[in-house]
Amino acid sequence: MRFFNVFSTAVLTLFLTSACTSNMVCSIQSKQKVKVESIPVGADIYMDGELIGTTPIVLSLQSDMTHEIHFQKKGYKPTKRYLDPIYKHEKQPYVQIGLAKDLGYYYELSSDHLVAELEWESLPDTAGIQPFETMSGLIAKADNALSSGDLTVDEHDVIIHQIVELFNSN
Repeated sequence: MRFFNVFSTAVLTLFLTSACTSNMVCSIQSKQKVKVESIPVGADIYMDGELIGTTPIVLSLQSDMTHEIHFQKKGYKPTKRYLDPIYKHEKQPYVQIGLAKDLGYYYELSSDHLVAELEWESLPDTAGIQPFETMSGLIAKADNALSSGDLTVDEHDVIIHQIVELFNSN
């Protein structure tokens, strides 16, 4: 009888601990809400190769790991941004033990607001040899896209700003 009690207690303990760990750890893991935006709005957001939404969006992300977020929108170069874990306090705690360490409570993400400006796909990397000719050609292309309805007024404003910044820096 005693063997049966010990055996049943061991089986019950193994069953309860194995069933709870996978679901409980995910539900009590330290998470942080992050507002994710893009300029222009409406970019698709991917994490781990999976589409998770469109900007603007608020995500609940695990605070003790680095997150790589990919932004994609038709007509714009794909962009990625990172959120890194940092210590919540100025100094690293001398002793980190138990569930608090395992669940990430010593960390927070580097920002709770992430904004990614997507570059227009027609924007070159450099101004080139004839910057004014290139600049006027890009502005005309952006104006034509606005006239044809391929760009919104807000997107057009962002693109013109990017063109001016590119040629202003050279």
